[in-house]
This record gives sequence, structure tokens and C-alpha cells, in this order.
Amino acid sequence: SILGGILNELDKLQEAELSLRKAIELNPDFAIAHSNLGGILNELGNLQEAELSTRKAIEINPNLVEAHYNLGNTLKDLGKLQEAELSYRKAIEIDPNLAEAHYNLANTLKDLGESQNAFDSYIRVIEINPRFSDIYPSITRFLQYSDLSQLNKSKLKNILNLLIEMNDISHKNLFRAFHTLYKDKIGNNIETSNPDDFNIELLLNEKLFINALKKIIFRNDKLERILTKARRNICDLIANNIKHINELDIQFLIALGEQCFLNEYIFSSTKEENNNINIIINKCINGEVNESNISILSCYFPLYKLLDKIPSLNSFNQNFKELIKLQISEPLNEIEISKTIKKLGSITDNISLKVKSQYEKNPYPRWKHANTSKDFKLSAEDRINAFIAPNSINYNIGNHQLKILVAGCGTGQHILNVQNYKNAQIIGIDLSLSSLAYAKRKINELKIDNVELIQMDILEVDLLQEKFDIIESSGVLHHMNDPSKGLKALIGVLKNNGFLQLGLYSELARKEIVQAREYIITKNFQNNDEGIKSFREDVFSGKTEKIKNLKNWANFYSMSECRDLCFHVQEHRFTIQQLQETLKSNELKFLGFSLPQPVKSLYKNYFPEDKIQTNLQNWAKFEEKHPNTFRGMYQFWVSKCE
Repeated sequence: SILGGILNELDKLQEAELSLRKAIELNPDFAIAHSNLGGILNELGNLQEAELSTRKAIEINPNLVEAHYNLGNTLKDLGKLQEAELSYRKAIEIDPNLAEAHYNLANTLKDLGESQNAFDSYIRVIEINPRFSDIYPSITRFLQYSDLSQLNKSKLKNILNLLIEMNDISHKNLFRAFHTLYKDKIGNNIETSNPDDFNIELLLNEKLFINALKKIIFRNDKLERILTKARRNICDLIANNIKHINELDIQFLIALGEQCFLNEYIFSSTKEENNNINIIINKCINGEVNESNISILSCYFPLYKLLDKIPSLNSFNQNFKELIKLQISEPLNEIEISKTIKKLGSITDNISLKVKSQYEKNPYPRWKHANTSKDFKLSAEDRINAFIAPNSINYNIGNHQLKILVAGCGTGQHILNVQNYKNAQIIGIDLSLSSLAYAKRKINELKIDNVELIQMDILEVDLLQEKFDIIESSGVLHHMNDPSKGLKALIGVLKNNGFLQLGLYSELARKEIVQAREYIITKNFQNNDEGIKSFREDVFSGKTEKIKNLKNWANFYSMSECRDLCFHVQEHRFTIQQLQETLKSNELKFLGFSLPQPVKSLYKNYFPEDKIQTNLQNWAKFEEKHPNTFRGMYQFWVSKCE
């Protein structure tokens, strides 16, 4: 039995199974051996046999907490969520401090749509073990997708205060929860009154609000108008020496400067504001480099771009440590890093050159913190199965190192997502040098040592002279001149038993974007900062019915994201039928879409006979009924057909 446990830890699952079966042969009433065998069988994908083994353990010893917990895991994997819930609750009844059981109970309740109970279970995990692996990313994902109206607002605020202070989660996923909380707290002011009449001082003492400004792009038109007005008013006060700017104002301006840097200065400004900013710059040139002047300037320009005019900014560090780091040190560091990035081949395709130019101007997407997944490693099989469930694959690479290609890695967020593969060596490629430099800076900060970054075109990916177990390429092929050529290039470097993850735009889900692109052409808005700002003003003012809903797209609220959303130099869109034809012509097997569990549960209601949810004709019918399903993209996994 002990040998079985050791072999399990060494990922020698078949040998572990044999040892546990031998233990049971020697002692048929050895409950823990039956329970552990159930766990091994679950990992091997033999779910029905795993259920029988763990039920045998419970029959022998009804109070064996491990058996109830293992049974819960197996029942959850079998899709028997209500039964899984009962097993986890029984394990918790026996051992109230079993954090793993509370965690998996929370995940099960989330999938059952019981948001409040799931939320309480996640909180209980934190109370038992604040260092529990993956709890904070999991609760962040939960807040991103679940029905927040059910949640206790006091508990929600406490959790948001905790999460916003952390530097190893993706804060952008918290905006929905943050907005829900503040819509309720000061909602009548923001949602129903004129935002221009809102008094920003109501929020200056709110620690959560100030911290959120520093870490989350505010993706709401009314909040943007409030912040734009506050910036304009304070700029006027500082430029014209109308009012003394106190410490509270300074802290707000520093936070607002970080917000504006994150959204790449997408807020519109008036001619009067621009005049006031020039007055403040001249004050600094003449020696008035003080907290109020620097903090307001940071809300209009990244400070490193003012160093030629105001060299003393580099040494000004009173209450500005984080702001100086964000707006001076890090951008200058990226410029130096860009000189060291490896290059392969040459970028000659006309569209590739245009796409490269776009992303050189705005590294995409700009991000500050994310989960590195360092403490939560999964096998390739487990990780892919988590995305394609209820379908599953059997893929045992053994002890060999996993070779992964992230094709179009951008600023590195995707690289962080693939850090939770066990024993992986990763290559990230991209057209944009500035995006790769951003990614390299973040990788260095996070002390990640299994990634190589290379500037190159996907069309020349064979120059890597490498075959990959897994290739992930999300939101890339549809920006190429000929996506089919890009796909063939990737397939060419994929091992015969390898897996490919793709993200492609949906024709149906992007109808509003198509209308926006047509409007941009009609109005002759230029693909530059001023053109994007002018276009956004038209959207906010409701000038035309067709584009008014764009303000509900999350990507509308930063410069690079808005450019990517509506102004991209190249965009292809696909129907599910086209996906099916593309996969067939390239001999690729569809494994499943990556979608939130509530969507997959809804699909199951429509098509219960499609047990593994891989019938693309059914998905096409589903998308017709629910056209926003793939609003982000079609995110899906395929493998080479045998």
C-alpha cells in the first residue's frame, strides 16, 4: 500500500495500481487501499471502476474521510454533481477542516449554479488554509463568471479587498465583481444620475476603489466619464493655482495615473485641458517639480516620455515609488530588453508587417499581475481535459519533457497560462518586438526559467527545427493574410500525437464589430489615438443605433484593445460550418470548446444525446439560439487524426 502511494507520487500510475491491487489481495478488508486504488483509477480515467473501489472502501469503513473525498472526485468527473456534493459534505462532516473537500465542494456547487453556497465554501477554504493551492485564482474565476446577485455584499467586499492586494492573480477578472459592488453601494449615483454630476470625493476614502484604480481597467462608460471629469477638474485647479492639492487628492491622482497608463491614455481631453497640461509642463521645466504636478502629468502621458523635457522626473521618488516604476523604470527596461530578443527568419508578408507595426505601437494586451500557476501543475492530459470536458483524452507522455509552442504570445499572459503544465519547456513567438520585450520583462520578474522568446512570423515556424507536443495559438490566425497557411504551418511542427488549441473570431458573435468597422470607414476615422478617441465619443454619445452597444464590450476600454477590437488592420471571421470544413481538410479531430460550465450545461439541455459535446452541427444550432456564446472567440482543442 505504501509502495503504491510512492509510485503514485512518481506518476507511475499503472505500477501504483498493481501495488494497491496486491495490498487488497493480501487484505481484502483494507479500506484505505480500496480508497487509494479508487483515486488511481480515477487518474487513469477508469471512472466506473474507481467509483466501485471507493464505495467498497466506504462499505468497509463508513468513516474513512479519504474514501468519501475520492468518491466525490469520481462522481464529479462522471457528471453526477448532486451525488458528488453529498460525498464532499460527508467528508466535511467527518473532518470539518479538510480544505480539499471544501474546495471541491465549492467547484461542484459553482457548476450546479449555487453561487452563494459555492462562494461560502471558497471562503471556508481560505479560513482553513490561506495558502491553499489555486484557491485565489479559482475564486477570481468564480467571480468572473457566476451570478453575483446571489452573493452577500459584505463578504464580497472583504474578498475583493483581499484579492486586490495580491500580486499573483489576474485582477482584470475582478472588474465585474467590483462594478457589481459599487453599482450597489453608490449605484444610484453612477447608474441613474448624470455621471458628470457625480462627486468623486465620495470615493477618495474608499481603499478598495483606490486600489482597484491601480490594478483594474475600469470597463464602464459611466465610470470613465466620472474619472475623465475628475481628471479635467483637478488639472484645471493645478494649472491655475486655484486650490491646494491635499494628500488625499495626491493619492487619488497617483491611482488615476496608474489607471490611465493601464488603459493607454484612452480618455478624451478638451483643448482647455491640453492648454492646462502645457502650463504644468512648463512649470516643471522651470523647476516646479512637485507631487501635484507630477501626479497630474502621469494621468495624461507615460512619464518616461517626458524625461527629455523634465530630466528630474527620474530622481523624484517621494510618494511615487510605484508610479515611477510603472511609468519610467519598466518602459525603459523594456526598451533595453528589446535589443536582446532573439530573431528568426524575416517578416516579409505585407499583412504580417502591418500587424507587426500595430502591435509595436501598443503591446497587446497590457497587464500588471497574473497567476503564475507555479504551485498548481497538471499533466497535459488533465489540463486539456479540464478545457474540453465532458470529452476527455488519454495522453500519457510519461517522464518526457513536454514541448510547447505558444504561437502569437503577445505580452506574455498566455505564457503564464501554460505554466501549469508539468515538466514543460515553452517557446513563445510573436511578430512584435515591443510585445516580446514586455513579456520578457514579466517573465524575468516572475523568475520563470522554462521559456524562450523569439521574434518571428508563424509562416516560418519550421525554422525552429522542432516538433511540439502541444501548440496553443489563440486570437492569432484570424489576423493573418491567409489563416489556412498559418494553420498548415503550425500543423507542420505538431507531433503526430500532438494537440492544438486555437482561438478564432465568430462571424455571428461579431456582428456589432462588423457594423463598427463599416461605420469607421464611412466616417473616415484614422487608425491612430485621436481617431480611436473620436470614434469612442460617437459611441458614447449614441450617434448611431448600430454601434451604441459597443460600450458593453470589455475590450472597448483601453487603447490597444479598442484598436484590436474595431481598427485592426486585418480580421477574418468564421462560422462553425467553416471551422468544420477547415478541420476536415486538415485532418484534425475536434475535441471540444473551452467554455464556462453553465454554457455547457445549457448545451446539454438542448442536445443530451451528444454526451461529449463535440457535434459541431449541434453547436452551430446552439450558437444561432445564443449568438453571444462565442463573443470572445471560438476557443477549442483539436488533435491530428490517426
